[in-house]
Amino acid sequence: MPRARKSAPTRQPRPAPAGPTAWAGLVSRVLDSAEARGIPRSVLLESSGLERVRLTGPEARVPLLSVYTLLEEAAARLADECLGLHLGAALRVDDLDALGFLMVSSRTFGEALEHVLRYQRLWSEGERFALERGGGRVTVTYHPYGPERPAHRLMAQLVFADLLVNGGRLVGGLPGARLQLRGPRPREATEYARVLGVPVSFRAPQDMLVFPAAHLARPLPGGDAGLSGVLARATERMLADLPTSSRAADQVRALLPELLPESGAELAHLAARLRMSPRTLQRRLRDEGTSLEAEREAFRRQQACALLEAGTPIAEVAWRLGYSAPSAFHHAFRRWTGQSPREWRRGR
Repeated sequence: MPRARKSAPTRQPRPAPAGPTAWAGLVSRVLDSAEARGIPRSVLLESSGLERVRLTGPEARVPLLSVYTLLEEAAARLADECLGLHLGAALRVDDLDALGFLMVSSRTFGEALEHVLRYQRLWSEGERFALERGGGRVTVTYHPYGPERPAHRLMAQLVFADLLVNGGRLVGGLPGARLQLRGPRPREATEYARVLGVPVSFRAPQDMLVFPAAHLARPLPGGDAGLSGVLARATERMLADLPTSSRAADQVRALLPELLPESGAELAHLAARLRMSPRTLQRRLRDEGTSLEAEREAFRRQQACALLEAGTPIAEVAWRLGYSAPSAFHHAFRRWTGQSPREWRRGR
């Protein structure tokens, strides 16, 4: 009888490190750009705590908070508050390894965006992208990780510059697109318009790109269904090899859409669903650099704008976001935007 073959051991995901990680290729891009402008790599590596981190290889990962520190250090030393814009506009396909080639081999712009959303953990585990359709428009929102800091604006610059400049170049431009960013209008506002080529407004409740939904169907010049399938399988394997997420923030985010209408996603309800005490949940979120209040606020801001853009009645928006009364939602929305929901929607 033939000898029974030994079954190959099942490959288990690596245990999750403490805190979210990001793809190391981004660090290399920042270092190369800064060095070309006179800042030694060793200076930035040391100041951001990355001097002993492996940066080469498609699987190399680095702590996301160290990436944030690196961006802040580079922007300060270069006196460039628009560093993210310049980095994003200069990204190449190979800077994102298999994910980059998967995007450009997609058949349409919409399919490329779907790949970005599906495999966003490869780029950064702690950050989130979301896409909403409604009213003939598409809204792509970016959610940074942790408490507010300068790196959040730099990262928003980077990801939207890549979408608008590099993505727009592939499909011959994105007419009708507009970008809305959180925070006050910067002194360098004209640089945004120069690099991005679209209207940019500030003091928005959430970082978001809005463009006509018709652009999703625009074909990409390098679209290749066969190549895209091969790259998708390779990217799936890379995603499967990422550490299994055990972070409390990820678990909280997954429950917010369900629990907000029912209970406002209060601490006790979330903790019970996650089978831990409220104190333990608070401690774990704090250790991850965030809080329930920060996660709930970010989700509500993003969803409020997406739902209002789609024409959802204001009372329903308030209910879906867990507010006890529409007046409470009005108060929160005015705090985010300086406008009432009705005024904001009329302006759009």
